[in-house]
Amino acid sequence: MTRALLKVFSFNVVAKLFLGVAGILLIRYMPQLDYAHYTIALSVVAVVTQTLASSFNSIYIVGYQTLELGGNSSSFLSFQLLCVAILALVALPLAPRSAGTYGVTLALVVATVASEYSKSCFQRRQDFSRFAMVEFLRAALFLGSAIILVVVFRQQINAWQGLALQAACFLLVFILLSGVHLDSDLFRIGKATRLAVQIWRGKFRFLFAYFCILAVFSQLDVFMLKAIASNLQLATYGAAFRYYTLVSLALASIHVVLLPAIQQLKSPEQLDRLLAKHVKILVFFALATLAGAWAAQWIIPAIDMGKYPDSVAVFRILAVSAILSFALSPHVNLLMRFEDFRFLTILISVALLINVALNFPLVRNKGAIGASIATLIAYLFLNGSIFLRARRYRGMLLAPASQVNEVVSVP
Repeated sequence: MTRALLKVFSFNVVAKLFLGVAGILLIRYMPQLDYAHYTIALSVVAVVTQTLASSFNSIYIVGYQTLELGGNSSSFLSFQLLCVAILALVALPLAPRSAGTYGVTLALVVATVASEYSKSCFQRRQDFSRFAMVEFLRAALFLGSAIILVVVFRQQINAWQGLALQAACFLLVFILLSGVHLDSDLFRIGKATRLAVQIWRGKFRFLFAYFCILAVFSQLDVFMLKAIASNLQLATYGAAFRYYTLVSLALASIHVVLLPAIQQLKSPEQLDRLLAKHVKILVFFALATLAGAWAAQWIIPAIDMGKYPDSVAVFRILAVSAILSFALSPHVNLLMRFEDFRFLTILISVALLINVALNFPLVRNKGAIGASIATLIAYLFLNGSIFLRARRYRGMLLAPASQVNEVVSVP
């Protein structure tokens, strides 16, 4: 686990560093109103891609044997792209209010869905070198594009330009690394639809529902700021969130490694050894994150030239949330091993309601800082509940299927 994690993490560090520098350039040179539109567009992309890519690609890994996907994997991508097309048609009436970013936002959704599919194929095979290469190449290309954008347009960078370049970079990397591995199932709509029906009729529909709600949950703070607060508060949160993504790359790396690893565990002792390594990594992550949060009082104002003074406090709150999530959330992979998808769906639904209830008063009174506080509390409830639920499964790795089903059936 350690070697694979270090490989994914190191490539992710460099990739996120590239994306972070590109984001910093956009924060610095993109006008405030455009950056607010850019933040909203990225949140829309995140919701759609998390709903489709995260859910179906997790099903692809967890249900590879159950759904007999050996010769049918391209249907996953086909169905996701079909869903994107349907959503695009449904959302078309909103295009006039999208500040000219509707088309490029859609293009970024398509490119991200395709790119995430290729990453999941490599992840299932535990080919972490190619998995990490996808992330690295698309980040490097986007950084190069952002530099060119700044040099050419300087203070006149528009939101649609950043989105279009990011979409082009993601799509190019997908074609280079995965295009030759696609088969004719990508163009068979009927086969993709039959696969969707098969998923919907089984327990995997709860996993799909979980990721759908999780996608909204993860971006709720941005949408609440858009609805209640000013563009300044929205841009402030968006800027702090870009720094937070640099911190959260370690959390993403640990999930990448643990999901396929936990699927192959044979004993409680193997699980204990895996989680012991996670705890050691947690200590280093927490110390590094706290050091970054302390230094943010000097680093962030130097980057944004004082445009977003509250972003330091927002980042610090999100950093604490990242530490707690790193400690607790990886245990969700054990729940997925035992296909406890119904519980996850109920839990994320409750967490979403809590998040909404917290955001209304906190965003109204404290703006971006209030949104970050609501995020911290809601994620603590979600990940804490997952941790407590996962503890009952340790001894079930060698249990008969009937006994496991009894545990899963307990609410």
